Amino acid sequence: MDDRIIRSPLLPGGDLIAAVLDREVMGLADRGGASNLIGSCWADLCAEHAARWPGQDRPVPDGDPTPLQVRRVARLDATPAIAAAASRRGLQNPDLLLVGTRHGRPAIQAADAKFSVEAARSKQVSPAVVEGLLGLGPLLVEALGDGGATVDGEATLVPGVFLCPDFPLTHLMLRRRQGIVRTTVRPEEVVLLAAPARAFFAPLEGASVMPPLATVDDLPARIDENLLAALYYFRLARAAVGCWLDATKPLLLFDDQLIVDEATVRTEAEARAPAARTAYELIVAWNADVQTVRSQRAAVDQVAALPVMSRDLRDLVNRIAARLGAEPPSLNQVRRRLGAWYRGRLREHVGPLAPPVPDLPRVLAELARVSATLQPLLESQTTQVVNELIDARQAADAATEPVGLVAAGDAN
Repeated sequence: MDDRIIRSPLLPGGDLIAAVLDREVMGLADRGGASNLIGSCWADLCAEHAARWPGQDRPVPDGDPTPLQVRRVARLDATPAIAAAASRRGLQNPDLLLVGTRHGRPAIQAADAKFSVEAARSKQVSPAVVEGLLGLGPLLVEALGDGGATVDGEATLVPGVFLCPDFPLTHLMLRRRQGIVRTTVRPEEVVLLAAPARAFFAPLEGASVMPPLATVDDLPARIDENLLAALYYFRLARAAVGCWLDATKPLLLFDDQLIVDEATVRTEAEARAPAARTAYELIVAWNADVQTVRSQRAAVDQVAALPVMSRDLRDLVNRIAARLGAEPPSLNQVRRRLGAWYRGRLREHVGPLAPPVPDLPRVLAELARVSATLQPLLESQTTQVVNELIDARQAADAATEPVGLVAAGDAN
């Protein structure tokens, strides 16, 4: 695997490390969802690595050289119900739990996939986090498998680890020499795993847009061999996807299933390439071209926003919950559901509004007119939303009552 750090005036900051950490590059890339795709793919690769660990010894970063003898690996991030239950209780949710023995006793260790080691914080995989998760009862027992038999009795909860790609950016961040924020974890808390560029990026949506962008710069690094180069051009590729989506998706979004036409994005990137000095400048120019449509969408969103102040909504929610004799639900949840109902009614009247609209003032006036007809219905709809959320919370709490099959032991 070729992971040389390439230097070139064609790159933001002058080299590949600076380019992949460039804030504008990252911001443009995340318009196309780059970070989520990278994080999800890395979690999958880490789970594949960890699936081979049962029967092996794994280190524990607590100063004791005695390893954890792994019996099984439970992947928590593959069970959305665990993440939802943990979120309701304000708990961290590491990707994996390693279940085994240490010093002859049952032991559990958290492991979390982090493509960027600077995002790691020791508390995210601490014994306290595992102890909190054990309180989820049946949900966690099911994820652990064997009806909880692998961890029956008291289990020692040991400090966890982070799984990070073995490439120059990780090493530089661990030496505190590079990064957007300061890396806080110690090297012994990090397990380095291989991440071949071809295997990592090839399955991801947008990968076919990488070659025409890389061709513009023509660096002495192959994107199918150099993970740093692949990361940079994947971020630019997802920035291109973001530009295309912003130019084509409805101005009034509502439950739309946005499908990326990757071939069209690649074709447009190829058409823009001859006029671009660098791949980065190609994306910056494309982004500027889409700004008119983004401005129209922002104007539509402003008129289509839920017309109720947070303090007024909070008072209404509290009154409704008090009548029901229940704890009021999260105001954010109420606002999201109420906003979805409101936006859905607007969409029924004016349609999706394909961009760009030729007469924006007329469209905004029509949205305002429809909005006025919906406002008298807000209180009754809020009552319905609050009832639904309270019922859902009570049902979820009943489903996650601890069952006593797993007990947390001392935290080393």
